[in-house]
Formats: sequence, C-alpha cells, structure tokens
Amino acid sequence: MKKTIVVALSLVVVLVFSISIMVPVASQNDLIRVRYGVSPFQDTLLPILGGEMGWYEEEGLDVEFVILGWTEVQEALAAGAVDVAINNETSVIATHENFDFVYWYGFNIFTEGAALMGRPEYKTADEFEAEGMTREEAIQAAVEQLVGKSVVTTGNTDMEQAVLSAATNAGLVANEDFDIIDLNPDEGLAAFIAGTGDFYLGGLAQRTRLAQEGMKAIVTGAELAPPPINGIITTPEYAEANEEVLVKLLHVWFRIVNYVEQNIEEGGQIILDVLNEQTGANMSIEEFINFWQNIEHYPLNPDEIVRDILDEDGFAYWRLRWDATNDYFVDVTGSLDEPVEPEGVFLMQAAHDAYLATYEDWWTEAEE
Repeated sequence: MKKTIVVALSLVVVLVFSISIMVPVASQNDLIRVRYGVSPFQDTLLPILGGEMGWYEEEGLDVEFVILGWTEVQEALAAGAVDVAINNETSVIATHENFDFVYWYGFNIFTEGAALMGRPEYKTADEFEAEGMTREEAIQAAVEQLVGKSVVTTGNTDMEQAVLSAATNAGLVANEDFDIIDLNPDEGLAAFIAGTGDFYLGGLAQRTRLAQEGMKAIVTGAELAPPPINGIITTPEYAEANEEVLVKLLHVWFRIVNYVEQNIEEGGQIILDVLNEQTGANMSIEEFINFWQNIEHYPLNPDEIVRDILDEDGFAYWRLRWDATNDYFVDVTGSLDEPVEPEGVFLMQAAHDAYLATYEDWWTEAEE
C-alpha cells in the first residue's frame, strides 16, 4: 500500500561541525517542488530528518516525501509519481530492460545489514565455527541448511540477491535445492512469524523484529554477497534537467548524517517514530544506535565517499557490487539477457564532481 506524507519544514537552526551556516530561506512561491520516494527502513527514511530541520527549504526546495514499499519505488518512479527516490544499484539493473533509471549517487553502505534469519533450531555460521570448523566451512555448513527448506524474501531485489549469491557460493540452486517464497518485506515478516518458511531475508527493521522473536542470524553481511549501496536514483531526463536540485538533495543528506553522528538519540528517534508507525519493527533507540556506523556505514563527507565507494581500493568499491548484481540477474536468475553497462546509467562520479563544484567551499569552512 502506498502512502504519501508531506513533511512540514521548520526553520530550525542546527549546529553541524560546531558551526552555524545560515542560508537565506526562499519564499514559499520560490521553492522548487520535489517528490522524494523513501521506504520504511531506518536508513532509507533518513531524508525526512532534513524536512524536520528545515534544511530543504534553506536550499530552496519544497520536498514532499512519498513512503513506498521497497519494490514500489521503481513503479512510482516509472509512473512519474515521484521525481527521485532512495534505492540501490540492484533496482536500476533489475529494471533496465523495462525502465530507464539512472543511479545518481550512492551514500549508504549496507555493510553487515543483510542477514539470513533462521528459526531457532538452525545453527549460525558462528556456532558451526565454534565447533571447530574454519570460517569458510562454517559458512558452507550454515547455508547448506537451506536444502529441502524454504526462504521468505523479496524477489528481484538485493534481498533475494543476497540469498541466491550465498546459495550459489555453497553450490545450491534455488527452486531445486530449496524454495523461494516471494513476498514484500513486511508481508514476508508477518508470514514468517506466523509459520511460513524456514528462513527469511529482508531489511534491518524486519531483522530486528525477528531477533526479538528469538530467530537467529545464520549468515550476515559480505559473507552473503558484496554489500549494497543505497543512494539516489531517478530518470535520465530528471537528472539532466535538475542537476542543481539533485546536488542540493545530496547536500542535505550530508547534513543529516552528520547531525545524527553528533545527535544520535534525537535524530534516531525522529526516524523511529515514522518507522515504527509504518511497520511492525518496534525498533528501539538502542537498536538504532547499535546499527549506526556498525551494521551500516554512512560516509560523512565527500572525501569519505571517495575513500569507501569511488576508489577501487575502497571496501565498498561500487564496481564490485555492480558486477555482482549483473551476474545475479544474467547468470543466476536469467532475468536479463546481458549485463547492464555503467556508462550512462551509473552517474555517481559526474554527480560527485558537480556537488564539489557547488559545495567544496562549504566543506572548507566547516572543517575550519
């Protein structure tokens, strides 16, 4: 179900990097309207914090947040119901033969976020390792528990990709060695809690709820697949015509993650109020704090983006995930006939350069 919320933009002055940067606020008639698609997870909801703080208005933007299920984002973007959205490279590649989307900028690395959750009777990789296995043997044994069982996940997303990547590495074939039950994350969560399936893989909100229910994290993070990188996706037409708007959205994102870095309880609670209202996650502020810069990584400035994502030596180098995603859709699922080349689709380097051209002086002043 799709729900739309318009976040009221307050004129709150917030200290970031211990300095106050005052930006003239445009009149309401001068604001540029942006429809921003976000999903109900603790990471993809972060943009709403910029609305609460009035930062979009300071940048001359009137942002309307549209809360969408993870797989509804692509449909809404294709239908013109939103202008931009938070998603990742998996969605751009998966839908490339039907929809013309571009991956404009990545900024949220799902390092250890993905977790294959299992019912209590199954063993985790850590438990197998404690019995004397090597780490590689433990992961193999943990994944082999899928044989003859079923996994609840969301098809044609990074969630199913993580399941199938781990299975492929263990020599298993989906729908031969085990079954996939394809449901949206919240629907799958409810079904799994009610007894459907043996294993589950969804978002962090669902992982949190299942941990509260006594389920185990069988295999997690990069031991499943290269980590996804959430970021801004849009259409090529919007990206070409609205570079200035996109650069401003990115600047507000950086202000948001730095605010949460310094004010994690206050910032986290704003996100959780919306998250827990929209889902059955019941995530606590303690869990949000534990996830922040731990289960997920948020580069705090452009230099960290280069270090972690754009540099080929970065721990989340974008091309590794891009190639792994192509392999998933071409070789594993067969849903794409050929790989999606990044040229003209992955726009992050050009977007990064455009951002620095506008805001490099802002960062220089902030660091001083």
